Amino acid sequence: MQTAGSAKCIPRWTFDGPGANCANGGTWPFSLNPEGEAAGYYWDGSNVAHVLLRAPNGTITTFDAPGAGTGSGQGTVISSNNPAGAITGYYWDANYLAHSYEHTPDGKTAEIDVPGAGTGAYQGTYSNGNNPAGMVTGNWQDANGVNHGFLWIP
Repeated sequence: MQTAGSAKCIPRWTFDGPGANCANGGTWPFSLNPEGEAAGYYWDGSNVAHVLLRAPNGTITTFDAPGAGTGSGQGTVISSNNPAGAITGYYWDANYLAHSYEHTPDGKTAEIDVPGAGTGAYQGTYSNGNNPAGMVTGNWQDANGVNHGFLWIP
């Protein structure tokens, strides 16, 4: 609640993903690492999600996981970026099945699929975070729609 005389919080800068479409959801920042790199994703004009990384100097880099679908409601999202610059998130493939990934600064991408995860639309493996050692945590949904946790150690 703002009271008379209280200070307003005004962002120092704003940003959007290249080609972000406000009608489809726009830009969603999700994580900020200690180096000041902001990470999020945006929806383009075709309603496809893409990861964006905003460096402290304002440079924006985008990322799409290998295998990510390119249809409406598909694409790549991010959950976390760690101090080493590795990102983790998940993507929906052409069948709307979720797969997790970890993408490292040297350009390597590891796909993370939990054995036993469901194979129906919007089932699969969803990562939620990564730590400085590169470990990833998240959840996976089985064929009955029940969620379970996982810890991936590279």
